[in-house]
Amino acid sequence: MEKVSEKLVEIGSSFEQAYKPVLDFHGWRVAMLRHFEVVSPKLFHRVERHNDTNEVFILTTGFADLIVCKGDGGPEEPAVIPMVHNVAYNVRQAVWHHVLMSTDAHIILFERSETGPENSDYAELPSPLIDSLKARLSEGVRS
Repeated sequence: MEKVSEKLVEIGSSFEQAYKPVLDFHGWRVAMLRHFEVVSPKLFHRVERHNDTNEVFILTTGFADLIVCKGDGGPEEPAVIPMVHNVAYNVRQAVWHHVLMSTDAHIILFERSETGPENSDYAELPSPLIDSLKARLSEGVRS
């Protein structure tokens, strides 16, 4: 590959089985997400919401389901959205959500740079709701 100055193009990549920011510019972060315990259907137990930003997910490989919930206080009425490759899913600011992935899945995500625990909320889900959601996951995520 031809060497190009970082003044012209910045290249970010990650092949870790984790969430890994790879680019950060003008207040925005691009991260790579691959299967690890937080996105494992077997260990699913909570949803989160970001109070200061939207978050965009793009599935590029494998299978993933996006869980979104209504609710100003706590999460209510969860929906399971089977993600389609190369489609952008914009989870709006302050919407409860979580993504569950197959072991071979890869997601690119975009969010504000300052997104973190200090401006996000987390809600543990009751066991019966978790069981109900797991039963609604797409086959590729459940396997």
